Amino acid sequence: MFKINAVTCAPKTSIVAIEGSIDLSNVAKLKEALDTLFKEGVYKIILDFEKVSFIASAGLGCLLTARDVALKHAGAMVFAGMSSRVREVFDLLGITSLLRFAPDLAGARAQLES
Repeated sequence: MFKINAVTCAPKTSIVAIEGSIDLSNVAKLKEALDTLFKEGVYKIILDFEKVSFIASAGLGCLLTARDVALKHAGAMVFAGMSSRVREVFDLLGITSLLRFAPDLAGARAQLES
């Protein structure tokens, strides 16, 4: 089962909690959730990956595009709570250096505030 829940945690900052696998069957829902935040002027985003069990290349493409949008508007994206199994996919594709990671939500908030 795939779930997305976006919650505003500070002005122009949201936490997007994702649960389940991110793949071609649901990447449109993820894109829609991120596009909604962008339309609201939210460009600082914490992606809570604590309950993400898998991510396919379609999901990675969506997230990289969203990262570019956030950066273009002086925002940022930080991934929080990612399992080593999911992180390995990012590492294997060589995109970890393009992204920001934190062990938990508190660490991600601290990164966005700095």
